[in-house]
Amino acid sequence: MFRFENEYILYALLLIPLLIALYIYVRLKQKKTWTTYGDYPLLKTMFPDMSNRVKTLKFILLCLIYIVLVFALANPQLGASVEKGKRKGIDVMFCLDVSNSMLAQDLSPNRLEAAKRAMLSFIDKLKGDRIGLVVFAGKAFVQLPITSDYAAAKTFISHVSTQSINTQGTDIGTAIDLAASSMLTHQKANQTPQKSATNKVIVVISDGEDHIEDAVEITKSAYKQGINTFTIGIGSSLGVPIPVKTQGGKTVYKKDKEGNTVMTRLNENLLKEIAKTGNGTYIHATNANVGFDMLYKELEKIEKKEIEDVIFSKYNNYYYIPLWIVFFLLIIETLLYDRKIIRLSHFSWINKRIASSILIVFLCGIFSLQAQTRDELKHLRKGNKLYFQAQDLEKEADKLQQKNKELNQIESIKKKQEAQSLYEKASTSYLKSNASNSDYYKSIFNLGSSLYKQGKYEDAAALFDKINSMDAMDKKTKAKAYHNLGNSLLQQKKYQESIDAYKNALKINPSDKDTKYNLEYAKRMMAIQQQQQQQQQQQNQQQDKQEKKEDKNEQQQQQQEQDKNKEKNKEKREENKQKNKDTERQLDALQQNERRTQEKVKEAEMRKVKKEKQEKDW
Repeated sequence: MFRFENEYILYALLLIPLLIALYIYVRLKQKKTWTTYGDYPLLKTMFPDMSNRVKTLKFILLCLIYIVLVFALANPQLGASVEKGKRKGIDVMFCLDVSNSMLAQDLSPNRLEAAKRAMLSFIDKLKGDRIGLVVFAGKAFVQLPITSDYAAAKTFISHVSTQSINTQGTDIGTAIDLAASSMLTHQKANQTPQKSATNKVIVVISDGEDHIEDAVEITKSAYKQGINTFTIGIGSSLGVPIPVKTQGGKTVYKKDKEGNTVMTRLNENLLKEIAKTGNGTYIHATNANVGFDMLYKELEKIEKKEIEDVIFSKYNNYYYIPLWIVFFLLIIETLLYDRKIIRLSHFSWINKRIASSILIVFLCGIFSLQAQTRDELKHLRKGNKLYFQAQDLEKEADKLQQKNKELNQIESIKKKQEAQSLYEKASTSYLKSNASNSDYYKSIFNLGSSLYKQGKYEDAAALFDKINSMDAMDKKTKAKAYHNLGNSLLQQKKYQESIDAYKNALKINPSDKDTKYNLEYAKRMMAIQQQQQQQQQQQNQQQDKQEKKEDKNEQQQQQQEQDKNKEKNKEKREENKQKNKDTERQLDALQQNERRTQEKVKEAEMRKVKKEKQEKDW
């Protein structure tokens, strides 16, 4: 497809009729002036070297040079990567979990990064399919609408982080609902849902720790609209801790209110149920591919439908062709002279004219070299427009918020939500502006500003820090970048880093009052933070002392109880000894009684025997 990148420059061609009319007017006026000196044919014989035809030819050449130069500045382009018309494929909408539990390191380097890398590899395998991206945590939003622009998709996926959504949690149901509604907006009005949406697929990538139990019902509704839902469970079902970075950059593990380490576990049951309800497949991520190889095989089984799509993802610039034409036409025009006979003295003008022609072409070339980034500039201008619209909405919202009526407050909230939506769209345009030239600092700067407005301070700080490492930048922009870096760090309560950024900004622009104010504010906040930390340390020390004192008292009480127990045990032992002695005495007494009894019995028996013998003898 052929196009002019800067079509508005073509309006300069409207000057051609005016130049022709001016040329005719000047020629007629010259002829009239000559007639005041005498007969015009006679005067022509007095100047035999003069040639009106050469003058007219030179004028025509100059007009041609002007026309071709306008074409060069408009930058003619041809689409390099063109996919036009209908093609077969499916629509795949990814729902990526960006909650803090995705930072768990049971997959290397963590669950989220492993999922992102697998998605990027998966995109390289796609042919003719369209993809989109919804990120979710406690809330969900469309990061990338359904598109066939794989380069843009990779850019969006690469920038996803747990800071993409500030509200923590895992609301899978909202993500599926948003993905389904986004896909169905492309549905034709004269088609039934089942016929138009059979090639639409939602892929949920999550650890399944859903805190709002409506995902299955929403999946069922999406399936009724002809959308199949697949799930990829990422993580370990045994449970792993969640790493969290402290303000000092140290990595610790997240703890609950009671001080216990929080363990995140893969909820396979929910993801299996979602996949079953959505007529899809559940896949457990066990390696670096995160199950995408199996997913690709499953998607290959789905019948591919015709998709109407036209993409010109990249245009080649051909501004240099008209510039070469301008160069040669300038040389021809320079060699022509407005006389019939060319003398050697005429060549003294040639060098000057050629030099001026080369200078003109050189300046035009420098200007046109910027056409290589015209695509980026187009998206940059679009992003700026959206950004300024969002700023205006924020100002209107602030004015409404100052009023006390409830309706004004509701309208203020709506305008702020619209502003946030515009900031997100502006971020999309800035990302596209930076797609083919990752070092284009203007788009990076504006992207950082839009992310800052969205509350994504960590991502914004990373972009501003990247800008400061670039060399090809004016001092004013670098000072602003340091200023914005300080603001981003200040919002993260990284006061020392923000102070350093503000100081770097003031080194470049010492007269910036806003930076000076923010620097003093950061210093005050840092002093308050240090004071709070000292108070906290003192409280901790006092608490430790109190705990030690309580421990000591508790130990003393335990020792006293132990002493009492020892005395009781001693008394019991004495009692037991006494009881044992009494028992022994009783046993001895009984034994003695028994011996006495036995002796008496024996004596009685002996007397009886003796008595019987006497009777017999007698």
